[in-house]
Amino acid sequence: MLMDAESERNFLDFSCYVIIAAAVAVYITLHFLPSAYGRYASRAFGILIPARIAWFLQDLPAVIIPLYIFFNCEHTQLHLINYILLGLFLASYIQRALVYPILIKGGKPMPSIPFLGALAYNCLNGYVQSRYLTRFAYYVPMEIISVHFLAGLVMFVLGIGINWQSDAILRGLRSPLSRGSVEVEATSANSIGRVFDQDLGVDGAGPGGPMPTNHTSASRTPVGQSAGAGYKIPYGGMFEFVSCANFFGEIVEWWGFAMASWSLPALTHAIFTTANLVPRALQHHQDYLNKFREDYPQNRAAVIPFVL
Repeated sequence: MLMDAESERNFLDFSCYVIIAAAVAVYITLHFLPSAYGRYASRAFGILIPARIAWFLQDLPAVIIPLYIFFNCEHTQLHLINYILLGLFLASYIQRALVYPILIKGGKPMPSIPFLGALAYNCLNGYVQSRYLTRFAYYVPMEIISVHFLAGLVMFVLGIGINWQSDAILRGLRSPLSRGSVEVEATSANSIGRVFDQDLGVDGAGPGGPMPTNHTSASRTPVGQSAGAGYKIPYGGMFEFVSCANFFGEIVEWWGFAMASWSLPALTHAIFTTANLVPRALQHHQDYLNKFREDYPQNRAAVIPFVL
């Protein structure tokens, strides 16, 4: 090891404070600047990287670094909780790095500046979470039935389930069956959504934002002319309550992880996730309201049901 236990613990604590400071900066910045990827992507934020490659590369360090640390670095005595928490963290990022990029449909390229920011964060956070859990986190065996661990575990599973389901609903908006120039009535909680033609000419990708679909319409558009982008209102799951259901799921997921871990590193990750997603959710929600006006469900919050 390059650092003794005391030095590395101090470095971990310092890294946590850096992440919290970065969370404050990100939260403030995103209230004045649009999110730099997905439907807001622009060359002003750097070279454009294909969506699948960007999502894969930026999240991969949060898989590789914990695995390297687990198999190659010094451990303290690990209990079952340590393995469970590390497994939960890896399961989430394996899905983000290896599965989500494959499932993306027509994702818009990501500018290099937000890509590099996400890459740097995942490198640092992957190290902080895994090193804490393998060297410094001590849990007594009976803590596995403690209230904070069990409640956090339930929150994590619920949050990741909401996140994955919401991503699936958004992907469904791009399926051929959901395309068209007429309004598709939502008849149940499982309905995908309504389609409205908007000649906006922009694209969107990634969780949480309006998902446009390019299509042509013989009834509205002369043959050979593009009909523009059809923005759709998602329905089903937590989209019945919030505009950005997958953001909500991700926030619940990592606050559950923080509760189960009961540690500063996990808390900093939950804080950063919230600071990063809430301003973006507010922006997406306002875009929905601006585009669909009275057609948009007025009872939906932006990201926290009945609250925000």
